[in-house]
Amino acid sequence: MSYTIYQSACDLQEHVCQILKENHCLHTLEHVLKVANQAKLMAIQWHSDVEKCYQAALLHDISAIMPRNEMYDFALQQGWQIDQACQKYPFLLHQRISAWMASQYFGIDDEEVLSAISCRTTLKREAGDIDMIVFLADKIAWDQSGIPPYLELIETALPVSLEKACWIF
Repeated sequence: MSYTIYQSACDLQEHVCQILKENHCLHTLEHVLKVANQAKLMAIQWHSDVEKCYQAALLHDISAIMPRNEMYDFALQQGWQIDQACQKYPFLLHQRISAWMASQYFGIDDEEVLSAISCRTTLKREAGDIDMIVFLADKIAWDQSGIPPYLELIETALPVSLEKACWIF
């Protein structure tokens, strides 16, 4: 992959789409676009940075191009400290790997964007609005078939606050 400075969200979207297509990750591509659109809508609703939310959502699953069975070894090669949850469920590393790829291959250096990517599966203590928006957008536009079983609860809590919707999840 090449390092690119993006002039617009459309350029980034085009590059993400191209890479996911080239790596036969069409299901992930469909999911990423849904999450990005959901994140954009939520950013507008919550007066957050639309561009940052959109970028983070576009890149949140870019690690799908890496085989899951290589993620743990990759993390070890990077010298990352791996907590018990990731040792037990190595797939959780995909969020950190996606943030790493966003930085290394896409030139993203905005800490809020990288934070939202790196915690979008599990969230984190003292999450910011962008973290919560990408987290919730990913849950709302989930990548499974059917309707998320928790969707109604999130949609009921979301008008109250991002924090309440995250807590409900």
